[in-house]
Amino acid sequence: MRLLTKREACRELRLSLSTLNRRIAAGEVPVKREPRGQRHRVYVMLDDDPPNTPEASQSALAVARERIRGLEARLERERLRNAELVSELKATQKRRRPWWRFWQS
Repeated sequence: MRLLTKREACRELRLSLSTLNRRIAAGEVPVKREPRGQRHRVYVMLDDDPPNTPEASQSALAVARERIRGLEARLERERLRNAELVSELKATQKRRRPWWRFWQS
């Protein structure tokens, strides 16, 4: 078991600091806290050797592909929603009088 600072853990896990903090808060990443005055120093606990077997790689690849599919579906839903909002905006703009007519009334 290795103890790394958050910065080192972010670099090794290839995560942003906010993602690492979120995973720590969710209990997904084990940490060790050392008191330092009013605060705590947080060390991320990582295994010495991550599993580097073909099964682990295939499993990680399957998880990544599933996540990509989910993100693509979410992106498509967002695109459809944006298209709906654009058509609603255009319809609203057609119903309104031109802005210069307000000054002539």
